[in-house]
Amino acid sequence: MNCERCGARLKEGCLYCSSCGKEVQIVPDYNVEEEYLSTILKESSAESFDPGTGQTEEKKQETKTEKKKKKKRTELIPVIAVCVLLAAGITAGVSYKLYIDDRNANSYEYQVAMAEQVWSDQNFEDAVQYYQSALALKPDDLSARFALADIYMTKKDEKSALHLYQEILELDDANKDAYRKMIAIYESRKDYDSIKELSANVMDLEILELFRDYIVTEPVFSMEAGTYDDYITITLYSEDGDDIFYTTDGKSPDSEYGILYKEEDEISLEEAGDYVIKAVCRNEQGIYSDVETAEYTIDLKAPEHAKISPNGGRFEEETFVTITAEAGCSIYYTWDGADPTTSSERYTQALLVPEGNHILSVLVVNNKTQLDSGVYRANFIYYQSMPG
Repeated sequence: MNCERCGARLKEGCLYCSSCGKEVQIVPDYNVEEEYLSTILKESSAESFDPGTGQTEEKKQETKTEKKKKKKRTELIPVIAVCVLLAAGITAGVSYKLYIDDRNANSYEYQVAMAEQVWSDQNFEDAVQYYQSALALKPDDLSARFALADIYMTKKDEKSALHLYQEILELDDANKDAYRKMIAIYESRKDYDSIKELSANVMDLEILELFRDYIVTEPVFSMEAGTYDDYITITLYSEDGDDIFYTTDGKSPDSEYGILYKEEDEISLEEAGDYVIKAVCRNEQGIYSDVETAEYTIDLKAPEHAKISPNGGRFEEETFVTITAEAGCSIYYTWDGADPTTSSERYTQALLVPEGNHILSVLVVNNKTQLDSGVYRANFIYYQSMPG
């Protein structure tokens, strides 16, 4: 840069000209037009060449960028590798867990073990689910059913427990434990009818022994049901010495209508007609037997006419007449032709035929029913023969 006044060369950094002392005016040492042209040339130039490296500035920049990218890629390789390994591990873990879950879901032993574990923790709902899953895998299993029934009993769900015990008996009709548990449930309800029903098809004597205290034998009638032509008297008794209740009008004896039968009692049917007698035994526990029913018909018949021998006739010498009738009957007679009644002479021994012409009238009366045979008559004529 030169001094404007004297044109001397100014030293760099001096504020005054060393020759003439004029203050230096700092003006950029470039031409505006030249600067503009230089800028255009730079922009139009594809590359700026660096003599030190033999590369253009743009090429140098690209090289630096590429190196940075390579460095970043190099730095990312371990990270990617770790991520891949983690992903592979997670995938393997998930696959293994799915395998284990599938294996457990199809394992009866696992389901039972889990049921026992959660049951011990008082988690009944999950225990039920596990036992049900176990039964789905082994439908004929009895132990899982017993365990599941125990859970239902703990939850006071007797209906579900009874259903399971019934399933057990369908699989094993000689399972005494199932019978015991069902009997216990019915007994707690005082549902003795269900106990009877449960025992109905049991043939095994050992199992029947479980029902001994709940099975009451029916009462016995002294006379078979049927039709009788006479009054009858019936007595009742219990083979096991249980109380007996009865009715004679067809009503149920195991209710308020039952009459307590006493040992000295007799049930007398003393009128003609139809009778329905029902009786039942009750043991000390208050359990009733089945009701025993007997139907009787009293169809009373009048006694037959008496048999007279001789049966009337003409006689010239003393003659005795004998009269016979059915057992249990009395015979009444008259000789004057009048109808006999129970107030007439009663036949007790052979009769001597009176002399003359007489009508023997005979009436047979049943001592119990008082029915009579009606009058039977025979004509007797007796005159002693005159000598020679």
